[in-house]
Amino acid sequence: MDLVISMSLVGAMISMLGMGLLIAYYGSSKTRNVGFGFLVIGAAIAYYITLPDTFADISFWNSMLAFIGGMVGGIIGIIIFLVAIIKS
Repeated sequence: MDLVISMSLVGAMISMLGMGLLIAYYGSSKTRNVGFGFLVIGAAIAYYITLPDTFADISFWNSMLAFIGGMVGGIIGIIIFLVAIIKS
């Protein structure tokens, strides 16, 4: 159960940080505040996950590393695909 909760937290963290960066940079003056709010929420989730007593098992961190690597690889693949579509 810890793994399911932590994976959902990491997924939410990466989504919040990514959306926050995009909205804070490309948004209008009204929506930039929402982007900064997303960044704060993502940073708070990241802080909670990295607390020493939250998830202390080594196998947990190994599985989280694999999960984050998979998500980052998928995001990079989508970005490469979008760049290729936009360039053509």
